[in-house]
Amino acid sequence: MSLTVTVIDTIEEANRNQWNHVVEQSDIGTVYHRYEWLRAIEYGTPHNPRHLLVSKKDNPIALFPNFLVGGNRLPFHHLESIARGPGGPIATTEEETAVQLLLEAVPDACNGTVISNQIRTCGQDYARYHGIFEENGYKQKLTDCDFKLDITREWEDILAEMASSRRRAIRQGHENDFEIVDKEITTQTMSEFYDGFVSVMDRVGGDRPPRRFFLELTEFAERVKVLSLYADGAERGSILLLLNDEAKMIRYQESAVEEEHFEYNASELLHEHAIKWGRRNGYETYDFGGTDLDFRDGLFRFKEKFGAQPVPALVWERGCSTPAWPAYRIGRRLYQRLHA
Repeated sequence: MSLTVTVIDTIEEANRNQWNHVVEQSDIGTVYHRYEWLRAIEYGTPHNPRHLLVSKKDNPIALFPNFLVGGNRLPFHHLESIARGPGGPIATTEEETAVQLLLEAVPDACNGTVISNQIRTCGQDYARYHGIFEENGYKQKLTDCDFKLDITREWEDILAEMASSRRRAIRQGHENDFEIVDKEITTQTMSEFYDGFVSVMDRVGGDRPPRRFFLELTEFAERVKVLSLYADGAERGSILLLLNDEAKMIRYQESAVEEEHFEYNASELLHEHAIKWGRRNGYETYDFGGTDLDFRDGLFRFKEKFGAQPVPALVWERGCSTPAWPAYRIGRRLYQRLHA
């Protein structure tokens, strides 16, 4: 039976149940592949979708979510899988043929301004595709990592492997009265979280998606958690988590713990609560999220002190058939050397 490949310019062109069925039946599907997450990116950010879908008798069997991302004030675009979070192709059956068709169809998802396709993944599962990626012109690179913590163990064992400074912060936090609230995912909750998140991003110089993106996540409430710490009669910081049920993993996605909340040990208490909640509810891994693959980085050291282990996030990239790609790569290397 022949397979067909389709480029879709909006997730609304796909059937939600069929799309999510592929995610759930694939061995390496994640929460980031799900219809609702991709819809939030589409409607909540400036990134335009260019998803690829393989079907057999009108039934989807493989998919490859992608978004067009701007080239930092340059007149170019990159096709990224995906714009917020890890992505990559996934398949439920006829894996080799389906993935090959997806990769061959990438040029069909590009126009004259698109100069590359980048696949950003999470963990080591996509190592299985390294060979087929290389055969299709992709080059692997390592730039960042995710910090993952095994939470199948007893809490006392997890705590014992944390750095002494982290254990001390948790102990000091418990010396004061506090409450952690698992907030209902409403427009008000997400808007209030965004205000704190923006303050954090302004302090650290991080990427800041529009408020609309967070409001769109109310449509994905069953996979989103916002935990908030209350002490001394006021809110003292929040974190946003994604429930990656496909991998039995909780992903720490964003922080709204501002500098004035540090005295309450807000980060430590919120992560403690999230880890304990995850253990009780059958999750096996707590993912502290990504950071630069460099032990000198402050965020790297902060996450490492929770006892989590760095796992390289595998990235593959290939140029599209345009003369701009070689020139762009040369310019990028020069920029990186000047700012190293």
